[in-house]
Amino acid sequence: MQPLPLLSLLRNQLFPALQQRGCVDSKIFMQDSAPPHIATPVKQLLNLHFGNDRIISRHFPTAWPPRSSDLDCCDFWLWDYLKDVVYGGPISNLAELKNRIT
Repeated sequence: MQPLPLLSLLRNQLFPALQQRGCVDSKIFMQDSAPPHIATPVKQLLNLHFGNDRIISRHFPTAWPPRSSDLDCCDFWLWDYLKDVVYGGPISNLAELKNRIT
């Protein structure tokens, strides 16, 4: 069985970034209910880091609201993370900016 890309993303990027900022214990994790997002290994890993009470997703006590346009994961974490990566230091030219974005 191939490893799930989401597991790699969580282990190698999300959790280290949250730990570096010292905010794992204060965050609520929210994801849609796409099948790869609710695979057993993913659910176990999320439970390990967030506990059942700080996860919004299918098969958890707090389910993702169906057709909810007001809940967007990018609003909660991704945009701040991307801004930190892109604007984390001085940018000397357009090529450097493009490199940080990609």
